[in-house]
Amino acid sequence: MKILITNDDGIKAPGIAALAEIASKFGDIYVIAPHQNNSAVGHGITMRRPLKAYIESIPYTKLAYGIDGTPADCVKYALGHLKIQPDLVLSGINDERNVGTDVLYSGTVSGALEANLCGYPSIAVSTTESNFEVVKKYLPQLFEKLFSQKLESNITFNINFPSLTEPKGIKVASLGVTRYDEVYVEEDGGHKLSGPFIDIEQSEDTDVKSIQKGYITITPLKIKLDDDDKIKELQKLF
Repeated sequence: MKILITNDDGIKAPGIAALAEIASKFGDIYVIAPHQNNSAVGHGITMRRPLKAYIESIPYTKLAYGIDGTPADCVKYALGHLKIQPDLVLSGINDERNVGTDVLYSGTVSGALEANLCGYPSIAVSTTESNFEVVKKYLPQLFEKLFSQKLESNITFNINFPSLTEPKGIKVASLGVTRYDEVYVEEDGGHKLSGPFIDIEQSEDTDVKSIQKGYITITPLKIKLDDDDKIKELQKLF
């Protein structure tokens, strides 16, 4: 199996080295990741300047490049310029969880979703409070189960690990809602977003609630933004 890895914390982040080590047991590893931290850049891509690539050395890899762009840039660059044709794209390990509607902001999840847009199956992996040890312990088991079935090119499995040393179990969960108090604090002559998490009422079956209770969560994501019911309603109207 040929596996392409990216992330949003940057190619020097400990999570990407850990993911390369874990994934190397399942195939040949190619790492194309942002040269610098690109957290919370969402699905942005670079259009108004050339991208630069820097050769890196990461254990367990066949090839490693740092790109001065976003996670989505890295996937595009790997596929379109380096001509890597992976069987699977992995994104992570992010040093904080990416659950609920935070996936819309997450560069980690966006890197995985970009793989879907290009026709490749993908998995995004995140942990809580840089708890990489729990990922190293349990992720190989999850990979074995996921790889036992055919991986679909239009689905990203979004996997999140709690801060517990021993998770309570694994839950296949729906996508919840993450909400924060939109507080801006003064810093360096400007204002920085720094609002705390708000624990709103929502289904216990969501990834947000499940990871709060100490479970590893798996949520299959698809890129579908339109609303079927509203389309039918508008078709009648127009």
